[in-house]
Amino acid sequence: MLRQILILACVSFPFVSMATTQIPDVAKPPQAIQATLLADVTEKGAKITGIALEYEANILAGTDLRQLYQIQTALEQTTSEPRTLLKAYVNNQPSRTHRPQAGKFVILELDERDKNADFYALKVENNQAMKFKAKDKTGQMIEVEKVQANRVPEFYGDKLIYSIKQTGLLKLTNGTTLMPSEIKQPAVQEKINIAYIDHFSAHRVWHTQQDNQLLYRFYKPAVDSGKKYPLTLFLHGSGQVGNDNLAHLLSSKGAIATLLYEDGFVVVPQYDAVFDAFNKTGIHWQTDNRHQLLFKLLDDVIASHPNIDTQRIYVIGLSRGAEGGLYLLQKRPHFFAGALLMSGREANTLEWIEGNASVQHLSALKNTPIWFFHSIEDKVSPVAGSRINYAILKDEVKSDKVKYTEFTMQQAGDNGIVNNNPHNTWDAVFNSPEAIMWLLNQRLTK
Repeated sequence: MLRQILILACVSFPFVSMATTQIPDVAKPPQAIQATLLADVTEKGAKITGIALEYEANILAGTDLRQLYQIQTALEQTTSEPRTLLKAYVNNQPSRTHRPQAGKFVILELDERDKNADFYALKVENNQAMKFKAKDKTGQMIEVEKVQANRVPEFYGDKLIYSIKQTGLLKLTNGTTLMPSEIKQPAVQEKINIAYIDHFSAHRVWHTQQDNQLLYRFYKPAVDSGKKYPLTLFLHGSGQVGNDNLAHLLSSKGAIATLLYEDGFVVVPQYDAVFDAFNKTGIHWQTDNRHQLLFKLLDDVIASHPNIDTQRIYVIGLSRGAEGGLYLLQKRPHFFAGALLMSGREANTLEWIEGNASVQHLSALKNTPIWFFHSIEDKVSPVAGSRINYAILKDEVKSDKVKYTEFTMQQAGDNGIVNNNPHNTWDAVFNSPEAIMWLLNQRLTK
């Protein structure tokens, strides 16, 4: 009887070999992979620091895929050069993350220190000497010649090609195995995402007549209607003079310094020439005309955005921008909640005429939090200027709100100054949570 049952079972349910039900894992070529180049502003300018690859479906294993990828670049059909791959992982969107997420994007993080991390060159303009007013050691008025060159970004575009190789097999969650492949992505601007910078919109402000203007970039956060946000004004140095409305965003982290720690509004103006065509006295950020344009810009932005916290308006300035920031603080001493001023000059300098800083000029800043930074070895803007400003405010005005940090630099990297130039104290400042959080903690007191 048992034998009959077994026979019937075999007839009703024939044995099927496991070999006939296995689905062979045959690797297939991937469908079109979309590549986006990811960029960040660094101390040495904006760099390509990553690549986001979008696959056709979610990737199965994705916390460490470094062995699967090789990246090389070629500029104007030169010999390919490798990029250093630091991390490779999966994310659910085309951006970096501290913790990999299930998704269809592979994020390749690259070393910003690679010599081929640039995606633009800097065109030097205005490199001819100009004449300026100054004083000699005896205090007599003289004329000096100085070069005030500026640098304009020129993007490589399709002259720069990124080659991204997937060198091994890659399993998707839908069961598909992708065979090795290679894609080539030109570094065209529409395929480059620059963190934060892409969200700065371009504008201009004008005063008295339309060609008396400042170009500027504006960052507006995604506001919560019941929340107030700080407003930061960033003033560039002489190297970013121009009318491209971009160089001052890419040359340093100044425009994004506060955004790395707290969301807020940011305005980043740019003037177009060393001398102000609408003001006979002064250069760079020294002129009354440019001060009026800056205050008009700030007033217009504040009036148009009620979410700005008027008790938290800050100014950050480097080099000639630090000099300009000190002028603004004096003209509206109860407007700014605090300032970071790096490698600037003596207060109220006109062209190269120094010796104008005084208790009378700076006394209005007794209760204004200001943090000066300078390097002893600075040859571009001598350290004496910051020392004089600090001494007057601390010892004569009796301000307990002023701070001063002085650096000694013997080699690149000392104290966080990455560029081999002691003038660049802002390298350290923009990478300092201590300094940026100090600024963001300042508030006007009534």
